[in-house]
Amino acid sequence: KQWYQRRVRGWWVVGAAWTGTHSEGPAARKTPSQDFDSRLLALAKKNHMNTEVRRNVFCVLMSSEDYEHCFEQMLKLNLRDKEEREVIHVTVLCALKCKTYNPYYADVIAKFCGFSKNYQVTTQFSLWDRLKDLGSLTQTKKDNLIQLLSSLIATKTISLAVLKIVNFAEIQSDDVTFFKGLFTSLLSNSEGIITEIFGRVQPLPLDSLKNGMKVFIKHFLKHDLSGSELKNMKIALKCF
Repeated sequence: KQWYQRRVRGWWVVGAAWTGTHSEGPAARKTPSQDFDSRLLALAKKNHMNTEVRRNVFCVLMSSEDYEHCFEQMLKLNLRDKEEREVIHVTVLCALKCKTYNPYYADVIAKFCGFSKNYQVTTQFSLWDRLKDLGSLTQTKKDNLIQLLSSLIATKTISLAVLKIVNFAEIQSDDVTFFKGLFTSLLSNSEGIITEIFGRVQPLPLDSLKNGMKVFIKHFLKHDLSGSELKNMKIALKCF
């Protein structure tokens, strides 16, 4: 099977709570790969974690009990400079590969972004790479990316400014469904969160993005929404 899954603390955490050779001692962190279960290391290899840093990040991500535990164990890897970027890159990769969306990965990313601005920058570039190449993603990966983006934007981990690389005036027909899904997900939040989400970009010098989103929402979403979603759309548009 593609992913090892276990029920932990109320949600499905991929690869959570491995037992056996995993060690909590700080001395063991000097050679982290020796602490991981052989099955987990095999899974890392299967998923092309082809450097020691990526392999260790993957194994910590998959063996942690929850995002707080993951954060603590990642810090024990003592990653430096460019190595730290792999935390975000591997987490986004795993988030997209799930058969169904797992909020654990968004929690991990949010935790690291709150810890250091460097992780925020890496997250932005990692998401840009996916947005620039939507055509290469499977439908499952697109659906997971929608949920990941929606969660990170709603929690203010990132802002709607992450969409500034999207030219909504010349959007490809194949991408319309993706962005309809993203905006529909964002508009399912409470009125207060929607005001914060869309209000954050209002003072920014991103007229092209703001106008593009406004036109897209009016043209592609307005007739598909009803009730509270339609009300929320009007709230969002007033923020621009």
